[in-house]
Amino acid sequence: MIEKKPTTCVLDGDIIAYKAAYWAETEGIEYLPSRIEHDIKTWTPTDCDKVYIALSCDRNNNFRRKVWDPYKRHRDSSAHVPPDCLSYAIELVSATNCLRYSNIEADDIMGMMASNYEAIAVTIDKDLRSVRGWHWNPMKEEQSILLDARTAEYNFHSQWLSGDTTDNVPGIWRCGPAKAAKILGSTAPENWTNAVLATYELALDVNGCNYGYDYAVKMAQCVRILRAGEYDSVSSSPNLWLPTL
Repeated sequence: MIEKKPTTCVLDGDIIAYKAAYWAETEGIEYLPSRIEHDIKTWTPTDCDKVYIALSCDRNNNFRRKVWDPYKRHRDSSAHVPPDCLSYAIELVSATNCLRYSNIEADDIMGMMASNYEAIAVTIDKDLRSVRGWHWNPMKEEQSILLDARTAEYNFHSQWLSGDTTDNVPGIWRCGPAKAAKILGSTAPENWTNAVLATYELALDVNGCNYGYDYAVKMAQCVRILRAGEYDSVSSSPNLWLPTL
């Protein structure tokens, strides 16, 4: 069954704000409102009549920090100083149908809305391709595409193995996308989770030590973007994913 393309979209407000803030450092902060307005318009699919902007919670409150404390911790260093007008850019972005929830990221909001085919997730971040649904990368694609559940699960399991250096999630030492592809390619999709857990059990870290089950689950919970029904708005907390064995 091909899901009907929604006429609602949800944009990655984090990236829009960051890109515009860096641009304003050289072009002038006075032009920031018009730049953000332009970017939102450019990122909105032509067939969408409802636009939402997703923004992340404060990094220190991200639930992934409780799962894996080093998560994005490297971005707190002096080497990753954000642009001076970032807070102003976020303020401007949040003025347009903003969605921002406690303890979760913009990726999670987009993932929840895309996974039940409620909205087209618009971002240049490839991590969203681990969630089924409608997606659009306005920098690379002419139109939105429908990502099936099997491809999305493959992408999730691949990243679970290789980790995400951008977010300081190590995964398995020396296991990149190519090695992950060999592991998953030789396994039936219904057994991908068991294959990944078995790989973690047998692999050794940089110090020659075993990873263990708990570490493997933490890696999964860090890289896995939330889907519909996995966030409790009452307690403002996610329902953490666990392997079904």
